Amino acid sequence: MTKAGKRQHQKRTSSPRTWPINRKKAKQMFVPKISPGPHGKEMGMPLLVLLRDVLGVSKNSSETKKILSSRKVRIDGRVRSNEKFPVGHMDVVEFDGLDEKYRVQIHTSHRLLPFTIDEGEASYKICKVTGKRNVRGGDTQISLHDGRNILIKEGREIIDEIKGQHSVKIAVPSQEILDVLPLEEGARAMVTEGRHQGKIGKIISIERRYGPKASEVTFEDEANDEVFRTALDYVFVLSEDIELQR
Repeated sequence: MTKAGKRQHQKRTSSPRTWPINRKKAKQMFVPKISPGPHGKEMGMPLLVLLRDVLGVSKNSSETKKILSSRKVRIDGRVRSNEKFPVGHMDVVEFDGLDEKYRVQIHTSHRLLPFTIDEGEASYKICKVTGKRNVRGGDTQISLHDGRNILIKEGREIIDEIKGQHSVKIAVPSQEILDVLPLEEGARAMVTEGRHQGKIGKIISIERRYGPKASEVTFEDEANDEVFRTALDYVFVLSEDIELQR
């Protein structure tokens, strides 16, 4: 009989290109398969891969599991002990007892890379709004790009400010909304998908279309003053104070 069901392993050679790992010369042929969670396979990598292959915190899988079982690794302020937990764009990584803190971001190399941040930046996270709906009781629920849902009590003024494709600045791990970052001309943003993935700049204009042709945004890259166009769905609004690597 043939084997039924999904495969329980992931070969390095077929892993997503966003994972910054050695695919052909590594001793291990396989890498952990990502668990269901806040990020999908293309925009998130297993925690074991981040600690062992990217940051070099551990030498092998066994050592990584021991570190995680000590409950000293935090993602967005919450302890994570599952080595397959997906870590993705804008996640904050911390280690209890160590000063190093990292923010994972999509880079112009089309890879998810961790970059060192200070204590202030580690206290918040920017998320893209992917959905907004009313729920029973009159409250409003917003859905964010990292899979989380935040419930806002009825009557709060901030409900009218939040719209789809805007971004929100939230405190971690409390999830308190600190600021709303609207998608508008003049806003600072980055591109998370496509040919210009990882580029950061200012939105010059927004052209909304209805039909088969996607809405487009005209960008000015703040690194080299390049002007380009990209799909509206690829835009991720940022705050002015956050420092990301290009």
